[in-house]
Amino acid sequence: MNLYTKNIGKTFSGVNVLRKVNFDLKPGEVHALVGENGAGKSTFVKILSGVYTPTDGEIFLEGKKIQINTPIAAQKNGVSLIHQEPQSFPHLSVAENIFMGHMDGSNFSRVKWKNINKSSEEILSSIGLEIDPKNIMEGLSIADQQMIEIAGALSKNSKILIMDEPTSPLTPNEVGKLFDIVKQLKDQGMAIIFISHRLEEIRAIADRVTIFRDGDLITTKKINEVSNQEIIKYMIGRSIEDVDVKENDYLKKNETILSVNNISQYGNFKNISFDLKKGEILGFAGLVGAGRTEVAKTIFGAENFDEGEINFKGSVISNKSPNEAIQKGFAYVPEDRKQMGIFGSVAVEDNITSAIPSEISNKLGLINTQSVTTKSEEYINKFNIVLTSGRQLIQELSGGNQQKCIISKWLLSNPSILILDEPTRGVDVGVKSEMYEIINQLAAMGTAIILISSELPEILSLAHRIVVMREGQITKILDNKEASQETIMKFAISA
Repeated sequence: MNLYTKNIGKTFSGVNVLRKVNFDLKPGEVHALVGENGAGKSTFVKILSGVYTPTDGEIFLEGKKIQINTPIAAQKNGVSLIHQEPQSFPHLSVAENIFMGHMDGSNFSRVKWKNINKSSEEILSSIGLEIDPKNIMEGLSIADQQMIEIAGALSKNSKILIMDEPTSPLTPNEVGKLFDIVKQLKDQGMAIIFISHRLEEIRAIADRVTIFRDGDLITTKKINEVSNQEIIKYMIGRSIEDVDVKENDYLKKNETILSVNNISQYGNFKNISFDLKKGEILGFAGLVGAGRTEVAKTIFGAENFDEGEINFKGSVISNKSPNEAIQKGFAYVPEDRKQMGIFGSVAVEDNITSAIPSEISNKLGLINTQSVTTKSEEYINKFNIVLTSGRQLIQELSGGNQQKCIISKWLLSNPSILILDEPTRGVDVGVKSEMYEIINQLAAMGTAIILISSELPEILSLAHRIVVMREGQITKILDNKEASQETIMKFAISA
């Protein structure tokens, strides 16, 4: 199904976030969209999927002008959106989720459940999923939930599938399975719009790539006719230098700031021991479920440990809560930013300054609004956070811009130990480069950093040493000089 847009634009509160986008999509192609956070790509696909109504421009399908004013209208025109984080009904069955909104019968008493379950089984089987359609969604993996969303799109006879950062919550193995399904759908003639910040994925799956910058469509190229460096330059208007592990003066002093000695949390991790030095970036690698996040939460006081000892600056500590950890100089950027990282219905500037209450209030506890604005503006400008104003609700920002706010919050607290759990998830290459620079700068200033990342190139580019975990235990601690992707994976998959 051929789709094209003519001069599509979108304005929010007088601000043009999208301008004169002329775009075309062909049947049987994977068309990637890339751009920095706030570049306009998500706004564009929300217009195509009926979440937003365009301020200007027209949409054509098979040469005929159409109106897509609601998600239902999009579905009627064969357009389905697969969200970055699955939008499911957790307490309903797989079949109910697949056929939600278009079940047989006018009400639930007349639904032909036998037919629904059979059809669901057939659709799931067609994309290689062996899941009982009667199973409840709650408890299924993120990957399976995402596949079920794809099955739901197929049940609606969708001809255009929009996938917004579909790989961000997936393991490498799950990404491989998803790509197999995408290739299968492509072979069947489905047109797919694929949004990702991971250029290696785009190169592996896309036929063409369209680059957005600052609300404009910059260019469209065949993927085999453009290099990664060229894509980056189109995205951010400049080239990005490769990052190498940086040594610093604090590391030379070899001053241990944190010692973790044989801590265990029953059911999650066992006998975890490592030292963290002042000015060191200590990477944590391993497969999803290896226990890395649980260790991080325990050090930060968000979870308890059952055995062992934690020593901070020469004294045994027991962080019984995050507040206690923060008082000691710990900071934690969580993997799950929506649940743990932000106050969604609170303004951006209040989120950014939430970790330094004493610096933005007087002796009576009254907030100094000018101080809040001044301190938050420093990081809004530093990270180029895209927003309408500091009073905009943080939940209205893109995921990447939310992540910038979370990191800003902790940098304002001037921590001794900074724990970063998948800090660049959902962040574009330009911001990644800025974050890498800041991480290295913080280390050079003496901040001790624990970096958890599933991106091995990221770990290898930043970490001085790398702790590899498997099934809740440390299998190896590698010096960067002896580490490689192959070495890390060897210890991540075998004891």
